[in-house]
Amino acid sequence: MRRRQPLRPAEAAPPGDGISIVIRALNEGQHLGTCLQAIGQQLIHRPVEVVLVDSGSTDATLDIAQAHGCRIETLAPGAFSFGRALNLGVRASQHPIVVSLSAHCVPADERWLSCLVAPLLEGQAAMAFGSHVAPATSRSSEMNYFAWKYRGPSGLTRRPLMNNGNAAFLQALWRQHPFDEALPAQEDMAFCQWHQHHGQRLFYVAEAQVTHHHNDRNHALYRRLYRELAVEFHLGERSRKDFFLFLAAMPVHVVQDLATSRRKRAMLKALKGILAFRGVQAAAYWRAWQSFDRFIHPDR
Repeated sequence: MRRRQPLRPAEAAPPGDGISIVIRALNEGQHLGTCLQAIGQQLIHRPVEVVLVDSGSTDATLDIAQAHGCRIETLAPGAFSFGRALNLGVRASQHPIVVSLSAHCVPADERWLSCLVAPLLEGQAAMAFGSHVAPATSRSSEMNYFAWKYRGPSGLTRRPLMNNGNAAFLQALWRQHPFDEALPAQEDMAFCQWHQHHGQRLFYVAEAQVTHHHNDRNHALYRRLYRELAVEFHLGERSRKDFFLFLAAMPVHVVQDLATSRRKRAMLKALKGILAFRGVQAAAYWRAWQSFDRFIHPDR
């Protein structure tokens, strides 16, 4: 068992320094321009740089990044992992506060960045993450999935729920313990879990909101959810009890999805998609519970 180090208070960021925003990208031309435009509109009186880590884009991603003045780092597609790409971006960053933002997450307003980094600047925490909402054109189930996951007011949280699609952390933490490059997903959760275990704090900032564009088809949704849930079981953040609680709540989720679809005046048309989305969730949950150890350690 790893020996636990003494607790240390969160280190506050130096008051006069800037912010590095790290964006990982692969063929993100559809939303990257809108994302970068929103970053350029932020109301914050600090230097801000954008580091884009590209892992083999063949669309307009690199042209868009260059047009917006991003510093570009490249990673061979065969070498990609979420943790490795983010480590590369942080290593290239010049400022003590690092923000990780998905290329398909668009800040909701011009206060997003100032809200997200406020807990770090004020010494309340060394890590922070903001809320996500699905665009109005998304499936009702996805809209409610984000609404449930990012519910509640801002404040400190003990669970390692940091999401690198919309998060901030002190670069000093990363130098102490970077992101796990071997994990196939949830490198953010593992990073946060380790630092919380060693005395650092995580702050949820509901006001730092992004619109998260996924639009996954069911097979892609299944692969993503399975990968994420398997790692969560591996890290001890999910258990058999959670799976059965999810199943018990399934009828409530379906009713909520139908209510959302009714407000969009597409209830009957959306029913098939709702059942498919929630069925994919259940299947991914079940398989992750049953096979997470083989997924994380295939050679065992």
